[in-house]
Amino acid sequence: MNKNKGFTLVELLAVITIMGILMIVAIGSVNRIIENSRRDTFATTAKEYVNTIRNAVLADNISCTLSSGETVASATPDGVYYFPIDTLQQGTKDLMEDGGKSSFGNAEIKGYVKWVKETDNSDEYNPKTTTKYTIYITDTGKHGLDTEMSASEIRRAKINTNVTTPAPDKPTDANAIPCALN
Repeated sequence: MNKNKGFTLVELLAVITIMGILMIVAIGSVNRIIENSRRDTFATTAKEYVNTIRNAVLADNISCTLSSGETVASATPDGVYYFPIDTLQQGTKDLMEDGGKSSFGNAEIKGYVKWVKETDNSDEYNPKTTTKYTIYITDTGKHGLDTEMSASEIRRAKINTNVTTPAPDKPTDANAIPCALN
């Protein structure tokens, strides 16, 4: 009768091998979860920028310099407007209380939020104004949007983790009007 209690070397090696295989599978899954979480957070940050700009426009907290040199804070005429996003600049810091930085390593974000205001005067007694907002941002770590898009289009799958061209400071529209916080 053998009174030695314990595991044999073969049993220990088998357990260690099984644990190693499980760890390899688990690490891949955890990395995928972390990546998806960062993409979701980046998408949420982009939507927050759009919503914050929308609220600032509606509350007349943004002033825009028209091509005539006139600065308007409310009742802006129809046109294309944009607010530059740069988390190193005070205007962006003032816009987003938490800084609005990237979820990928807290990197700096650059780009813009653009809005197009159009009035339909087909009914002279009831003109209808529509405003459409879009955003184009990337961070310094090459994460972000590949193109300008509306908040409703932004989702995890649209966040690119290897952007080849950083977002520009302003839209390509030649007549886009720059705006800033009041």
